[in-house]
Amino acid sequence: MTLRHFRPLLSLLLAACASAPSAPSAPPTTPARSETAAKAADAVVRPMPSGIDAASLDESVKPCDDFYQYACGGWLAANPIPADRSLWGTTAVLAERNQAILREILEATAAGQPPEGTPYAGKLGDFYATCMDEAKLETVMPEVKARLARLARVSGSKALAIEVARLKRSGAEAFFEYGSIVDAKKSTDVIGGLRQGGLGLPDRDYYVSDTPKMKEIREAYRAHVAQMFGLLGDSPATAAAKAEQVMALETKLAESSLDRVASRDPIKTYHPMPRAELEALSKGFDWDRFFSEVGTPGVDTIDVKHPPYATTVASLVRETPPAQLRTYLAWTFLRSQVLALPRRFSEASFAFQSRYLTGAKEDLPRWKKCVAATDAALGEALAVPFVQRTFGEDGKRTTKAMVQAVAQAFEANLDGLAWMDAGTKDRARYKVKKLFEKIGYPDRWRRYDELKTDRKSLLGNLTRAAAHETARDLRKIGKPLDRTEWRMTPPTVNAYYSASLNEMVFPAGILQPPMYSREATDAVNFGAIGMVIGHELTHGFDDRGRLFDGDGNMTDWWSPDAGKAFVERAACVKTQYDGYVAVDDLHLNGALTVSENVADLGGLKLALAAMQAWAKEHPDRVVRDARFTPEQQFFLGAGQAWCRNIRPEELRRRVTVDPHSPARFRINGPLSNMPQFQAAFGCKGGEAMVRQTRCEVW
Repeated sequence: MTLRHFRPLLSLLLAACASAPSAPSAPPTTPARSETAAKAADAVVRPMPSGIDAASLDESVKPCDDFYQYACGGWLAANPIPADRSLWGTTAVLAERNQAILREILEATAAGQPPEGTPYAGKLGDFYATCMDEAKLETVMPEVKARLARLARVSGSKALAIEVARLKRSGAEAFFEYGSIVDAKKSTDVIGGLRQGGLGLPDRDYYVSDTPKMKEIREAYRAHVAQMFGLLGDSPATAAAKAEQVMALETKLAESSLDRVASRDPIKTYHPMPRAELEALSKGFDWDRFFSEVGTPGVDTIDVKHPPYATTVASLVRETPPAQLRTYLAWTFLRSQVLALPRRFSEASFAFQSRYLTGAKEDLPRWKKCVAATDAALGEALAVPFVQRTFGEDGKRTTKAMVQAVAQAFEANLDGLAWMDAGTKDRARYKVKKLFEKIGYPDRWRRYDELKTDRKSLLGNLTRAAAHETARDLRKIGKPLDRTEWRMTPPTVNAYYSASLNEMVFPAGILQPPMYSREATDAVNFGAIGMVIGHELTHGFDDRGRLFDGDGNMTDWWSPDAGKAFVERAACVKTQYDGYVAVDDLHLNGALTVSENVADLGGLKLALAAMQAWAKEHPDRVVRDARFTPEQQFFLGAGQAWCRNIRPEELRRRVTVDPHSPARFRINGPLSNMPQFQAAFGCKGGEAMVRQTRCEVW
């Protein structure tokens, strides 16, 4: 699980009451579940006393032949993908339960009956109510046309830079992405960051790949863009011409972009420079106007992730006909605001996305979109009542103890690494001791006092919320680093490690069944959430994280021999995953996924060692049921946390853009390397879950 460093994984937006409260010192334990949340949970959670879901097993398959199928086959057969989803898994069910709770909070708040202690309840209610008012969406077109008319008047580099900045403030990234970023070599400094962006398709490969499938998607995208302009009132000929203009410009941006593998390389993408140097390498774009309009007129140092891309942007601004630039800006605005437009726009957008990118058969119901949008807009205001209902202090205390146990397992594991010299081990221990963890929810809640909301227009609320978040993010540039900031909202079912902060973050949203359950054994919990903890810790020592020291600075703290040995071991993992076929003839990209695969392998090994050490210290808590040993419970807990069905369209998209391997390979891949797994289930050489060439990094 990873984090984009330019902006939060969820771009936060809105809220209207008094001031934000401080973090609750001890949120109450979980009350009786609401009916909606209970149905979502009970639909899939059928645990044995140990916490293992017996109904999820497929005992027609031997664990040594295909452990993922053995652990999850029953679940996969009994849980087809809902029509409105592109994938469905145990973590999706967890997210659904969280979403149901958020819905109840928001519906009550919008009706003027917020849970006690809800901050900014008026703003939360405004945002959710306007989002749910689909009839009001039909009245927004005059507002949309006015914004598009302003873009249609753009002429000259000055005006264009101003509009690019305004789009940025409204939540739309034209040409590039810009935000605050921690200086990779001076982790106490927050500077400006500029990276490639501005594409309507998921990745550069969708524009440059010559495979038949990608060519088909490009033609469909061209038709989709034309359809959307047609919905604005353009004639078929005019809409088709505009679609050609968009496609041509975005293709040029894509051709100048780094591929996914290169763009994840911290060394290749570290190019801090004075503002004057950026202006020199990209003459033609009015950076002074852009920085002034976006709200950072005094920014000086900027990390330009891929300098040739900035040069391309400037040349496009100089050489592209003004009418084509205006069309591109209009499309950037249009595709970023679909949620706030009349139903015909969302239907057209879903038709394209579902057929070519996700495979979903039905669009999400409106309430799910509005819950997600409100969480993105006012995440830390909405999180307060969510945390009060779902996350007890005991959950925070237990998770912290597990984090410490996994960290101790990492330190103990260092002693047995023959490929790492003593000096490098000492520096690795220093990094682990400096590791900072955040669990459940922030110590200090974010404030939304300056955000204005009303019940007139979702488009207005969306753009003001985006502007509020953009201003908050950009204000950090040039200021001391705020180590208390969270980059995910507490209800999020995810976790992350930040190399520049050397911190792990575990939101309350993921610290729920099946990832963590009070009803499960310690062995099962170490397999599920313990794997996640070990995964995030290992990210500090994967092929990217190892480039940063304990203080978050990018520096080479490895001896030459240890560095060489690490590279060789990581190469083994890359080769292993290159060999997996995900869908049709599409193989996994071992180079793209190597960081996550190394983290999965290390995470399982560390979590198992932590569980075994924990069991020695707490023998009274070791549960041996009639069927599974503690070690078997551990591996089943890990496997069943990742049961997932996925549509082929979504699988193809993820293999192209996602650094995580598909769920099946996140389990079978690392376990086939682990003698501990093979011993637990009695696997023999020659069986599928015993690799002849075993990969081990940590």
